[in-house]
Amino acid sequence: MIGNDVPHALNGPADHLKKDTSPGSTERIRFRDVTTVGDLPPRELCSVQQRCLQDPAMAEMISVMVINDPATDPFDAQILLTLRSVYGQCYGKIELIIPDKYALLASLDNPPSGIALKTYHMDSNSAPKSFLAALEVSTAEIIVPLRLGDRLSVDALFRLKLAESENGSAPFLYSDIVSEDQNHHLHSPLWHGNWDWILMAQTNATRGMLGLRRRALGLLRSQDQTPIVSSITTVQTYWDLCWSIALILSADTSFSEPTHFAHPCYIEAPLANNSDHNTSQSHFLTIIFEDQVTAQNPMLKLLNEYISSLGLNLSVEECAEPRQFRVVSENSFKPLISVVIPNRNGSGLLANALDSLANTGYPNLQIIIVDDASTDHETRELYDLLLSRKNLFKAEVLESHEPSFNYSRLINQGRKLVKGEYMLTMNNDVELISRDSLDLLVGLARLPKTGVVGARLLYADLTIQHVGVGLGINRFAGHYLSGKARDESGSDTIARSIHRASAATGALQLFRTEVFDAVGGYDDNRFPVAFNDIDFCLRVGELGLQVLIDTRPIVFHYEGKTRGNEHRDHYRFNTWVTEEVAFAQRWGGKLASDPFYPRIRETYLSWQHSPRA
Repeated sequence: MIGNDVPHALNGPADHLKKDTSPGSTERIRFRDVTTVGDLPPRELCSVQQRCLQDPAMAEMISVMVINDPATDPFDAQILLTLRSVYGQCYGKIELIIPDKYALLASLDNPPSGIALKTYHMDSNSAPKSFLAALEVSTAEIIVPLRLGDRLSVDALFRLKLAESENGSAPFLYSDIVSEDQNHHLHSPLWHGNWDWILMAQTNATRGMLGLRRRALGLLRSQDQTPIVSSITTVQTYWDLCWSIALILSADTSFSEPTHFAHPCYIEAPLANNSDHNTSQSHFLTIIFEDQVTAQNPMLKLLNEYISSLGLNLSVEECAEPRQFRVVSENSFKPLISVVIPNRNGSGLLANALDSLANTGYPNLQIIIVDDASTDHETRELYDLLLSRKNLFKAEVLESHEPSFNYSRLINQGRKLVKGEYMLTMNNDVELISRDSLDLLVGLARLPKTGVVGARLLYADLTIQHVGVGLGINRFAGHYLSGKARDESGSDTIARSIHRASAATGALQLFRTEVFDAVGGYDDNRFPVAFNDIDFCLRVGELGLQVLIDTRPIVFHYEGKTRGNEHRDHYRFNTWVTEEVAFAQRWGGKLASDPFYPRIRETYLSWQHSPRA
């Protein structure tokens, strides 16, 4: 199915929008650009349509509410494409709620019989007020807002309903999103992961299609509104509206976490700014933006109220970039941190690591060196020097006499000397550059649901070594975005934003000592060399605690300088294979896809550089 060769029932009477395809003519708008992301194979499309017709679960009404954005002014052709993306849905029972000013346009376009048209009075100056007006008209349990000018992929509502059927307690569901340029070429897919409130506090992580549950929206219509609910009307734009609703619903403890379904169901169009077409509207928006500068950004206020409602000792502040915020964590108590550093020889690396700890100026440190049979004279001299400087550190050196390298056992042995409320595992080839590194890490570790805090680690050339561990990478687990530039966002900003992850590397892990004890420490029987840090994080996750990656401190990791490459040593290679088997046996059910870094994020989608007809 290519070009114009599509069933009339799917595409609607859109022939006058399709451009001439003769040689030398302007490129047409193709069917795949109008209704779906990528070419949906005819057989798969037919299967989806049959499922929608025959499955009783697909017979429930879904409300699609077309909402205006005061900051944009779509052309008539874009408005028609918005409507037709709903007309062309595989899902057959839809309540389409549109602004009353477009009622005639919608009716003349001959909507399919399965779509019930309703109208509401649009507030041209406020997306939230338009949303609330449309909400009064809607009747379905699942409600999908759609910005005027944007589109849904042809299978969007079908995928939403599938996900909703499996997650009946989620307050809302959200998809991924893809953008298009002026020539209707799709680009820059934005992939999300499982719900991540701290990532969302820094950047709008709800861009995409939202499927809102009506009973969860009852709070928005309540007369007894909390400050966070009433503040929804202070935002103006469509995406801030979606962001606000997501914050409010996710804070409702009577529901489970919001649910992500991995597919770019939402197509964001390049919409003209109102200033190009409407002088009075532009003047209104100018007043709004000036008020935000002189007063407080409504989204900043809303985010801080949301964090306060969770009882967290955090705040956010504005960045120079528009719509970007920075997390500020507090660590005024300066609790004792016990730093456990396994070491074998490598005196130069260890000295560098110890100097970096001293340079943080953190006043309450205990340093525990677990020596793995060092033989060089320089290392022994360094130990003596460290132990002599009682004014800098509470330092101890523990001699380990293991017959072979067992990283997990070294960490567990170091735990016996730990006196701090917090414990930090640190490789001897790690260097803390930022003076506030420990304060930042502890500020996150103090949050009630935090189990482990890792950091973004950089190679010497300033590229990323670690910004989180993804399950399923390289069959088992691996570092994502490794080798990328440190400020490269991919398209999801996690390389430069605090975020949740399935695991963090043991090269730098901070956690409460009681959490380490609760899971029995590192597994030194199954994972002496590899996977021990990942296994530890996954077991911490089973306690209901989160793993956070802090990208604020600058930290270098000169990876493998002491241990070397496992695959160059026959013994260690065989150990690695044994540990792979053990890891797969314990966590095989989690390796299909990482909830915080879905493998689809690294998929090079075929349509991005496919030849255009």
